[in-house]
Amino acid sequence: MLYLRRHILFILAGILAISITLAPVSSANRSRADIHFTNGLIYFALGFQDLAITELQKAASLEPGNSEVRVALGMAYHAKGDWQAALAAYGEALRVDDSLLHVHGLMGDIYRVRGDKEKARAHYLRAMEDSELVAVPAYGLGVLAEEAGDRKTAVERYRQVLEAAPDHAESAARLAALLHQDGAVEEALEVVENAQRYNPRVAELHYLGGLFYLELEKYEEAEHALDRTLQLDENHDGARRALRQLESLRQQ
Repeated sequence: MLYLRRHILFILAGILAISITLAPVSSANRSRADIHFTNGLIYFALGFQDLAITELQKAASLEPGNSEVRVALGMAYHAKGDWQAALAAYGEALRVDDSLLHVHGLMGDIYRVRGDKEKARAHYLRAMEDSELVAVPAYGLGVLAEEAGDRKTAVERYRQVLEAAPDHAESAARLAALLHQDGAVEEALEVVENAQRYNPRVAELHYLGGLFYLELEKYEEAEHALDRTLQLDENHDGARRALRQLESLRQQ
């Protein structure tokens, strides 16, 4: 969900920049729909989802043919966890403009969370047609494959994500875990180390690295990685247990 959140904010930031660029900031020179739209995006960015929804609903009612408003409204519902309302808004956006392929990726995420795997897969595959936004649907397809026990496809999908978006920490963590389960510990460690270059403050990546170092008997590196995990997440019980294990191994 973290990457999805960043993905949503990235799209909305772009929409906000466009809306401000195309019209002066002064409300005297902007339509009421523009004002409500911009206010809604600002409230969304600040985390005030209810206020964002109210403003975006007003913008949608004033400009029913504006697909960007519908997408933003869907994203606000999405962030709030109102899946049904989000799906309805996304569907309306696609009825206005069926070329918005990234919306299928967002819909796929909702259907996956709701357990409707077939609809999720169908929307992800539709979204995959947009080569510039492959990370979101490829990750979703990877999770679906992993849950179905298709480890080979899951590994391929996570690699596909990281080729398109090397900062996708969730894919890196899942890929590393699958590689580790297959006995490819050094390769799993390499995936984690690469991901840390883009995400140095993701505790789980340091934790996984610590476990892999521990297994490879690289104890100093393991201690450093696990200490870093606790610096980033002081409540990480797994890192504490691993440090106790490391101390026991050193005493032996």
